[in-house]
Amino acid sequence: MKITLFSALLLLFLIPGIISAFGYADANRNGTSIPGYNAVSMGLGGVRAIGFGDALSILTNPADIYRIPGTTFNMSIGPAVITETFEDSTGYHDFNWIDLSSLSAALKFQLNRDIALGAGVARISDCSFDGIYYVRGGLGGGIIKSIELESRGGLYESAAGFSWNLKDWINVGLSAGLRFGEASSDSVYRDRVYPENDTTITTGWDENEFAWHAGITLPLSMSSIGISWASETDHYDSRVAAGVLLYTGDSNQGAIGIEAEFIDPGDANSLEARVVGQFNTSRSLTFRGALSFIDRNEEIESQGIGISVGTGLALGRITLNGAFAWSSITRESYAFSAQDQIDIKVSQNLLSFGLNWNL
Repeated sequence: MKITLFSALLLLFLIPGIISAFGYADANRNGTSIPGYNAVSMGLGGVRAIGFGDALSILTNPADIYRIPGTTFNMSIGPAVITETFEDSTGYHDFNWIDLSSLSAALKFQLNRDIALGAGVARISDCSFDGIYYVRGGLGGGIIKSIELESRGGLYESAAGFSWNLKDWINVGLSAGLRFGEASSDSVYRDRVYPENDTTITTGWDENEFAWHAGITLPLSMSSIGISWASETDHYDSRVAAGVLLYTGDSNQGAIGIEAEFIDPGDANSLEARVVGQFNTSRSLTFRGALSFIDRNEEIESQGIGISVGTGLALGRITLNGAFAWSSITRESYAFSAQDQIDIKVSQNLLSFGLNWNL
């Protein structure tokens, strides 16, 4: 009886560490940032500082909303399929789960010749995970234990702000609002030999905090330069981004550009670099694409790559948008039975569908 009680108490301390070996550390910290809050930005790799005029820029670079003529409304929704894989001494393991990728809506209207106003809400991070690791009794033996982690939740943000056209060559923007959401995870240890050792630990957090964004856009004749800032809250790192677009002929035909985003600047200094492009093959059909490079300097370092593609079809006042984003991020970490660090890979497959309505 004393041994069983001691084992149960010991598991209460060990399970959080064991569960972290799933490798999907994002699910236990600040979640995974969604690469693009709607179908337009997802098709451009989740750009923040530069763009082609999008009402939801109120949540990334509010200065950019001035570029949209008149009054416009957009909304997007889409699913995500996420996979984590690794190989240890017991074999190859893969975990798959489905969650929401984009969920957003935004409205922009022109107050006067120099000032545009906007408001929006979007899902900005995801904390989902679903996986079970089985422990066998010796080579070829039956399952004697299982370790399970199920996480869910994420962050949303709502904000309102303005863009001010100070001069023909500079727009400045500011927005503020509420960053809110919650996440919880259930860590379950099951012992099939000694079921009295079965243990479940539930943890979680919730957030309701003020957040703000600032941005500058320099719309030049054959290029555009953007700089943006997002504030930090308890479960969302601050970030600064800067980029440039070079137009091909004119801004209505398309452009190519580059952007660098620093996450948690001054501390982790994680970097996401993007090469983006948008081209119009006709007045009604637009294609978008991006190639992203990811370098995270967190407690567990990771590197990866991402590819995004998107399209837009204009039907009068309404434009239908769609996007697909894939990324693969690898890190070295200890996992379960591995005595040495092994490569743990997380792949994301995200879809987003939306519409833009010029009112």
